[in-house]
Order: sequence, then C-alpha cells, then structure tokens
Amino acid sequence: MKRYLSHCSISPGKVYAGDSVEFKISIIAGKDFSAEGTRIVLDHPAYLGTDRPSRYDQEDGGYADVFCSNAEIAYNCRQWDMEVADFPTREKSSYKGMAQRLLVLDFISGKAQDGDEILIKWGWTRNGFGIGCKAPTVVPKPDFINTVHIRYFSDGTKGLPDFARSFKGYDRPIPDVEVPVSFQVLPREPESMRLIRGQSEDALLVQDRFFNICPDAEVPKPWKKNSWRVAVMPSGKGKVEAARLPLRESPPMNNVFEGMNVYFGDLHNHSAFSNDCIEREKQEMTPDDSFGYARNVARLDFQAVTDHHQPWDKEKNKIGEEKWNLLLQAVEKHCEPGRFLAFPGFEYRCSRGDAAVVFAGAEPYSDIDRPELCDIRRLWDAFNGKNYITIPHFHNGGRLPENEWPRCPYEGIETILEICSCHGSYDVENSLEHRPPGIKNRRADRNGMWMLRNGLKYGLCCNSDGHKGNAGMNGLTAVYARELTKEAIFEAIRKRQVYGTTNARIRLLFTADGKLMGSTLKSGGRSKLGIELAGEMPFKSVELHRNGELYRRWKPFDREFSMKTDAVNGQPSFWHVRAVQTDNEIAWSSPIWFD
Repeated sequence: MKRYLSHCSISPGKVYAGDSVEFKISIIAGKDFSAEGTRIVLDHPAYLGTDRPSRYDQEDGGYADVFCSNAEIAYNCRQWDMEVADFPTREKSSYKGMAQRLLVLDFISGKAQDGDEILIKWGWTRNGFGIGCKAPTVVPKPDFINTVHIRYFSDGTKGLPDFARSFKGYDRPIPDVEVPVSFQVLPREPESMRLIRGQSEDALLVQDRFFNICPDAEVPKPWKKNSWRVAVMPSGKGKVEAARLPLRESPPMNNVFEGMNVYFGDLHNHSAFSNDCIEREKQEMTPDDSFGYARNVARLDFQAVTDHHQPWDKEKNKIGEEKWNLLLQAVEKHCEPGRFLAFPGFEYRCSRGDAAVVFAGAEPYSDIDRPELCDIRRLWDAFNGKNYITIPHFHNGGRLPENEWPRCPYEGIETILEICSCHGSYDVENSLEHRPPGIKNRRADRNGMWMLRNGLKYGLCCNSDGHKGNAGMNGLTAVYARELTKEAIFEAIRKRQVYGTTNARIRLLFTADGKLMGSTLKSGGRSKLGIELAGEMPFKSVELHRNGELYRRWKPFDREFSMKTDAVNGQPSFWHVRAVQTDNEIAWSSPIWFD
C-alpha cells in the first residue's frame, strides 16, 4: 500500500464559538508523494459564521495561503465553487461565495522528499495584517466537531468537479487517500438562562451569547441533565429560586382553551441532506440529529425535516432515494405520540415560489420523484388523496406575474402561511421588527396581509427555515390541540387554529364570541373579541388589526395581558393580533373572519 501522506493535523484543536483564529493545516508528505502533476483538495467546513477559505483579498476573513518546506516544489492554490462547478471569478461565483469552500492545490513540478511539509494557513493573520478565520457560532450538539478532509489525487486531472457527495448520474471522485483533521467547537461562557415549560417535561437551558447550550454550567438541584446536557425535570415542577443569570421563563401551555393545549413546533427545517447545506455549509446534522436536537435542546413538541427536493430538476437538486429513506427511518425512530412528533417532508420550488410539503406518514420516494411535478398545481393534483399539507413562504418571491397567486383547490391542504423565519418577517410589505435584510428580493404581493386582503384564508405561522443544524430558532408554529398526535396537529392546522412566534414561547389566545382564531363567523353586528397573552418578557405592544390595518394598540409593559373589546363587523372583515415583547420577540395570531 502506497504511503502518499505520512501525517496530517490541524491546530488549534479546540476553539470557542465565534472566535477568530489562524488555523494551521499541516500535511507531511510520505515516501510515495509526488509534486509532478498531482492534486490535493481540502474540503472545509462552513457552519454558521465560519469563514470559507479565500484567495481574493488578504483582508478577507479566512484568507488562506500555502507554504512548502521544499523550495523546489511549484504549485498553484485556488478556490473551487460547487454551485458554479468551476473556479470562481468576480463575475462568476455562488451566492455571496457561500459554496466556495474547497481549496485546491495543484502541484506543477519539483522533486518531493519524504517528510516535506505543506502548510496551509487558513485565516492567516499575516503578522497583524490579517483578521483570522471566524469559527462557527453554532454548537448544535455536545462534543461538536468540524472536519477538514484532505483528499490527495496522484493524477492531477482528477478530483474535480466535486459536489461533496454522489448522486444519480454523478459519482464523487475517489482520492488515492483521504485524511480527516478535526477541531472541536466549544460554547462560550454562560450569559442567560431560559426555563421552558413543556407538556411532559420542563427544561432549564443555560445558554451562551449565541444561544448554544453550555453543557458544563452548574444548575440548581434537583434539575438533572439529559444526554444532550440540558437540565430537565417533570412537567410543572421546574423552577429557579434565585437566577444568577438573566432568566426568561415561559408560561404554562396546558388547557389554554376548552381543554386544548398549545404545542410548539418547526415545520420547515433542513438537515445535512439539503443540497445547499452540503455545498454551502458542509452541515453534518442528519435528520436523526435534527430530531434529537429539536426534542432535547430546542424543546419542541413537533418538527418536520423538509430538505430541498425539486422533482422536476436535475438530480443534484433532489434529495435522492437513499437519503429519503433515511429520513423516513429517523421519523419512525423519533416519533413518540404524546411526547414528540416527527414529520417527513421536503421544500418544493416552482414558478410560484417555495413551499414546505409535510406528510403525516411515510410516502415512497417514487411518489415524490416525478418530473411532471413542475408546478404546485400539478403537485396538488398528483398528491390528491394523500395526507399532507403545503406551507408557502416568501423570501423567494417566485417568477409569476404581479398579483398572480394559484390557490389550492383541495380542502385542508394549504391552510397556513409562513410569515417569519430566519429570513425575516413577511407579515406586511414593510415589516418593522425582524425586517428582512436588504439582500432579499421583496414583492409587494408576497406577504401575509396582501394574501388576506385578497381573499385568501390563511392561518399565520412561523418556522425556522434553519440550515445550521439548530431547529426551532427564528420561528415557531404554535398549535391548539387536545393531544399531541399527528392527527390532532394536522386537524388543528386545517382549522387554522395556529399562531406563530419569532422564537418566544408566548401564550396567545384570540377569540371572537367564544370562537378560536381561525374561525369564520357571520358578519352583520357586534362581536366580543378576546385577547389573552402571557409571555417570557413584558409586552411593549399588543395590536389588534382589522383587514390588515391597525385598529387599536395597547402598551401594557407586563408579562400578562387580558382584554375584551367590541368589534363592529357589519361588513366582511378579518381580524388578527400582533404582540411584541420588550425583547422584540413577536407573536402573530391567525385571523378570525367575518363573512
């Protein structure tokens, strides 16, 4: 067996989340290493916050340079972009260069010696002129490891194109040798605490500045840590007498309305099986990991993993049968009615835009891998009779003409709308808090209020659309249901008995004449509207909106709020509530309609 590489390493071996460091990757040549027309591809990780290796500007985060102990060896160092399938230029690159995470060393000439060192400085600080390489800010699981894979090809014409995985019609190049070198990412020091009251278990989260769990932080007795190092105890018994850090505490969510509980979940989330998570992030949280995080760390009651899958597109943009079956296996493993529900699904794209497709049960891959499913209307027709839902969202506005929006002709399939995620809030055309960043393309006809004003009956929800391995961040869907079963959750969604929050566990009850949000009542008189709120922080604003316009605002500056008010509904109208805490976390109710 040939010895191309004798030793590889990376230092430092441990970093704290969000640190800027200079990574040194050392590759020691073996006796069979050649510098004549060979190639090394370094496959870098790029979790949230990580600087991808850059060769453009010496002041870039992650700027990389290569040094060789043998002065006779000539080589070239370039980035490679998985999304453009080429070496990038200023005119040709992926979105923000996010898929430029491969560093390619092409060896041109020179007589290599056993023991020669190739040293890559990733985040070279250049004697004080460079800014280093930013380490990931997210630590989604205990003992979180990031890995650089060093891939040596004795034939320098091989190794590319590299899309970081194989798929139908493409086999990833196999190197002569591949060596992984890893570093551990540690949470930072504790900065806050969060007490989440669940239906079956309470949890005390000690978090750093990036909301990572601090696994070694002390917690008061009798809290006990689970396998994900989160402190838990039976539901209703969790309390913190004297918090040593700022504490947020969620209200109880049981028996909130006519025997119904409020359950929190995330119905739009990505794992390591999504094409962009692979190419842009090298994300390694599988559906199995994601469901584990959702249940044990994010403290969700339900979650759907909805990896990108475009059945009409090239194979590169599909999930593939093997990974779909692994998702179904993870769903079966983690689904435990009464404690946690796991749903399979995928994110679908067509000219209308994007939507999460979520199934109640296991569907065969052959049913979702059909090239004729090139339009949402065709998907609805093909899936008629299946137990599923679709949830549209707006950060991709689609390609349809202005004011055109296909409506689902099938009852109970598309009843809720995602108005907030990690991409920002799309409740109105010009959002205030959680405004989408300027890089997002926005359309005046792609927001929640435009839909409702144009007669579409959508309930309002939020989901994370997370690609970083930490489900349940930046968006939660709250559901009113009598029990935690798939049947009960889907029934509530079809009745629009849902609301959304940016992340806070806000208890929001909105009724009209004793009927829950999502209801449709007859117009032609006066109705009694009821608003009841309990939050993790005081509410700076509670707003009642009629037909998308502010009807009344209260400023309670209290963690609890209760109000009954008369509403004149002589004309058809829809009403909803928007509540904002002092920490700027928001909750939106689904509307109540008067027809």
